[in-house]
Amino acid sequence: MRRIFTAVLLLIVMAVLLPAVTAGPACAQYGPGGDWNRTTDTMAGALGAHFGKLGGHGLAFRYPLTWYLYLQVAGGVWHTADNKHHNTGFQLDYILRQDQRLRLYVTGGAAYFYHKEKVGGGDPEVWNLEEGWNTGGGVGVEFLQGQRWSLQFEADFVHDANHDETKLVPQVGIYYYW
Repeated sequence: MRRIFTAVLLLIVMAVLLPAVTAGPACAQYGPGGDWNRTTDTMAGALGAHFGKLGGHGLAFRYPLTWYLYLQVAGGVWHTADNKHHNTGFQLDYILRQDQRLRLYVTGGAAYFYHKEKVGGGDPEVWNLEEGWNTGGGVGVEFLQGQRWSLQFEADFVHDANHDETKLVPQVGIYYYW
């Protein structure tokens, strides 16, 4: 219980202090490095890669439902003859603060994971199946790199249905906005 309280306190401190530390003076003109707030180039959707227990692993697509609410869908398939993995994750990101190069947001989501592995040969073959849903939420930051690339980092509380436990886990992503 003490570890969860400490993690929640750390997330709150990060959510309050990070915007104050990273905020710079307001710019009258747009710089060459890109800007989330540019009205002439909204950089609406994004395609990239995401890795996490809440949002899924693999190819990711981000789409704005409104300027402050993003839907993210991610997933992947990795199959061999003896090992089959696939997953799909969905997240909603609510932007708390957005300046020219940084977004601070809270997120919530769910992901389905499937893993089937051959553990014994012979007749009949023996397979171990592990599947389940993860749900949770947390806080994240997204940094605009250059004109259209961004890096995403999250700290999420995830309830793993397979093991019936809730843990604080990181998530990362890289995206290209168009």
